[in-house]
Amino acid sequence: MNKEIERKFAVKYLPEDIKIEKVEEIEQAYLYEDANTNIRIRKMQLNSTIEYIYTVKTRGDTQSNNHGISTKYEIESKMTKEYYETLLAKKISNKIEKTRIVVPIQNHLKVEIDVYYDYLQGFLTAEVEFPNEEQATQFEKPDWLGEEIGYQELSNRKLAHMNEKQFKSKVSEEMLKQNKEIIEKLEKLI
Repeated sequence: MNKEIERKFAVKYLPEDIKIEKVEEIEQAYLYEDANTNIRIRKMQLNSTIEYIYTVKTRGDTQSNNHGISTKYEIESKMTKEYYETLLAKKISNKIEKTRIVVPIQNHLKVEIDVYYDYLQGFLTAEVEFPNEEQATQFEKPDWLGEEIGYQELSNRKLAHMNEKQFKSKVSEEMLKQNKEIIEKLEKLI
């Protein structure tokens, strides 16, 4: 079981010297949820390699502090395409489609920039995963990362249960406009 410690941010702009490590296409949906656990399935494509992943996440310590640190425990296993498609038909949420752009930053950390599509068109987030809670708490974000989005209203799990109108009530027009410009720049780089 892995412990997942992460923080989620908006993106203010792209740095001129951005280095892209990899680009993945992701689709995901949820199969089960209760107050402490969720089960997600995911299709991940990196170049011509496609993996299908079954993930069980259990609630860790979601700290209510200024850092918006999310701590969860997760178990992941690979599955076949056929099993993925069978489970996808039983989903209890919308399917989220996004492109993940991985960018290395200081202290061997990576920013995962997610560009969302379909009913979440124009949404853009940046997550940083940490090896421990101390590093997550002490993290000084690069200037190009914006406000801390946190995990209460805009987590992937919550987004998967929204329709377009509900989503747009949670984000500002200004944010979506700024994101559009950033997404256009990213598309030229990938």
